[in-house]
Amino acid sequence: MSTKKVVSIRPFNRTTYAFEKLHVCKRCGQYTCLWEDHCTSCGRRTLVTIQEKAGSQVKRRMVRDVLLVMLIGAAAVYFGETLDQSMIAATVTLLLLGGLIFLQQRAFPIEKLRQMKRMLQLDEEGVRQGINRNWALVAEARKEDEVLAYEMLREIGSLVNNDRIRLQQVALLQSFVLRSDMDLQLRPLLLQNFERLLAEYIGEVARLKPELVREDAIRYIATYEVHILQLHNGIQILTAVAAAAVRKSKYIELFPSLITRYARFMPKDRFMRLYHTIERYPAKARGGLAESVGRVYNEKYRDSYADVQVR
Repeated sequence: MSTKKVVSIRPFNRTTYAFEKLHVCKRCGQYTCLWEDHCTSCGRRTLVTIQEKAGSQVKRRMVRDVLLVMLIGAAAVYFGETLDQSMIAATVTLLLLGGLIFLQQRAFPIEKLRQMKRMLQLDEEGVRQGINRNWALVAEARKEDEVLAYEMLREIGSLVNNDRIRLQQVALLQSFVLRSDMDLQLRPLLLQNFERLLAEYIGEVARLKPELVREDAIRYIATYEVHILQLHNGIQILTAVAAAAVRKSKYIELFPSLITRYARFMPKDRFMRLYHTIERYPAKARGGLAESVGRVYNEKYRDSYADVQVR
């Protein structure tokens, strides 16, 4: 009897850069990548996104530059020997201010990004300590709420390249009843070595959301095919991944051996897609794939399609 839990997982908020998920305390400088309301170090409600802090620093620098130009311009106006000189100085100052403000507005997004990267480089150790503190909180959260623990690990995993974090996420996911409407991930969870839980997870994703199964996931399954065959549901995993691979002719060309071995076990719609793809692009079917698919078609589907044509 299955002990998996029916759960609801919040959609993952994806950012252009992973470090944009970081928050930092304006008071004590502690970093976090979670959704805390209060800083866990100083207890104050002073957390801001790293974008906000970097933007604030860039704005202060830009205001300083504007004030400097205004100060120099005011001095030029004040020390002008004639009214004409003062007017010219005032005009030049206004033009310089207008040009400076225009350039600052154009450059602000780039300068903010540079400032974020600079902050992270200067305080790399602080970021590491903050993420380790977040990771320590996961063990406590897991006792009370496994979904929350997974969501926390998902945020941490977007910043940290760590197989332990990936395996913890997969283990939690495999304790849930997965559905096609969930915001599932696959590529960020791939491991270096074989893990039964990951192989089973890839098989489920291949069945529920085959569009997530890409070259790296198929290669993982193909690499550890012998290990997967020893699992009680190994054939089902391999068949699901092979069926997901036939979505693109590129994968058919890259993994003909895997697809050849499990073509006869595929659902009819997946197999027929493979069959018609090979008909259109015979050069993609290498290593005897075309012959194998042709035999399966003749054995299982030729008669039924012949009946349809006669009718």
